[in-house]
Amino acid sequence: MRVAILERDPLLWAGLRSVLRAHSRIAVVGDFHAVRDGLSAVPTLQPDLLLISDLWLHDDLPLNLPEKGSARRELPVVAVMDADDRPTLRRAVTKSVRGFVDRNTSHEDLGNAVLDAAGGRTFLSSSIAASLVGWMAAKITHEPSCFADIETSLTVRELEVFEAMGDGITNVTIARRLGIQEATVRSHVYHILTKLNLRTRTEAALAAYKYANLDSPARGSG
Repeated sequence: MRVAILERDPLLWAGLRSVLRAHSRIAVVGDFHAVRDGLSAVPTLQPDLLLISDLWLHDDLPLNLPEKGSARRELPVVAVMDADDRPTLRRAVTKSVRGFVDRNTSHEDLGNAVLDAAGGRTFLSSSIAASLVGWMAAKITHEPSCFADIETSLTVRELEVFEAMGDGITNVTIARRLGIQEATVRSHVYHILTKLNLRTRTEAALAAYKYANLDSPARGSG
């Protein structure tokens, strides 16, 4: 696994390289001077993955490297950033970043992030995952105005489907769990969205998760 590191601070660059060199499957290509001037130097190194600091997220990512013939491949990217820097996190999400590593836990997470991203998977440090979920939740403006009204708005079956949606499972799985047809589940989901003033299934799933984790008095059982 050939990794090129883009970091303008030579001490930080050396630190990242030291962490990666502890992994037998990872080799850092190039030196600090080869990559300090930016993405233009990267193609000559022919890396399998690009490791960047948050400052490089302002640049023109993703990076496409030439393959044999006219084919090109997109280079996977792992970014190291501060977990509470939401503007940078939003920028990373819009780029080709596959690995999101908290600067404070990079010594623990970096190797796994590189290997996961190179394998086509996504890696998030736990602190960044929490920040990302918080950001997504804050973006959702449509949710039931009062969770206590859910039980009076929905039928018993709709409430069962709603709670199952909070587990993040599919309509097929919900149908299996409740012993009903998938088409019936789809109909219940439609009515749930309408009754609770929700626009998407994702909003409903997050609302259901919040509802399931409320204290019992707030759910009308107290």
